[in-house]
Amino acid sequence: MDNTNSYQRKTTMKNIAFQLSIAVLLFMAQRVDSQPIPVELMTGSRYLTVNLVVSKSFTETSKFGFFHMNTIGVDYDNKEENDFSMQDLLTYEPLNNFRLTGGAFYGKPGFKPTLGMQYLVTGKKLFILIAPRVNIESDPAYDFFEIVQFKPALSEKIKLYTRLQLLNLFDSGGNIKSYQWLRMGLEVKEIQFGLAFNFDEFGPNPKVQYNAGLFIRREIF
Repeated sequence: MDNTNSYQRKTTMKNIAFQLSIAVLLFMAQRVDSQPIPVELMTGSRYLTVNLVVSKSFTETSKFGFFHMNTIGVDYDNKEENDFSMQDLLTYEPLNNFRLTGGAFYGKPGFKPTLGMQYLVTGKKLFILIAPRVNIESDPAYDFFEIVQFKPALSEKIKLYTRLQLLNLFDSGGNIKSYQWLRMGLEVKEIQFGLAFNFDEFGPNPKVQYNAGLFIRREIF
């Protein structure tokens, strides 16, 4: 009976994920000519993620700006595995492409003040973000976050879209959480979509967990 209930629950969650994917797809399609929406939805074999990353200057000439990132994970089988994390950072760019950051990080078990730096490269084809930071607490947690995105043109209206997003979060006890997220697909009218592969490791002696599926994303930079 427990196996039947687990299967039904997983099937229900997958149906909800699929319906949410379609809803987001239609909403994005209606907004092609309007302001870009900084969000990615990934539906996989094990869980669903919504990932948002925003990096903006206050004005075109300002050295100050903000960086916001949050990730929501919804596990199909076990709600205890659901995940939510968020960063809200002020940024200061003393040198071209180099920023100092400070603000707050939210994740299990709560809010933490945090400081860091970012190295940023932006272009029509290539985007790179390297962003180490540290939580200010008695036993500091360290976070190395990276994005490498490449999207060369295939035709006048279509681009190849590839993206690698990496995270390594650890403290004095070792690995807390790390992942490698790979996206491969196409970009049409500033909307990216295609195949998604997530590789996750949790704890000091991690085993790789896999989540493969589809993604749709609205360009944000």
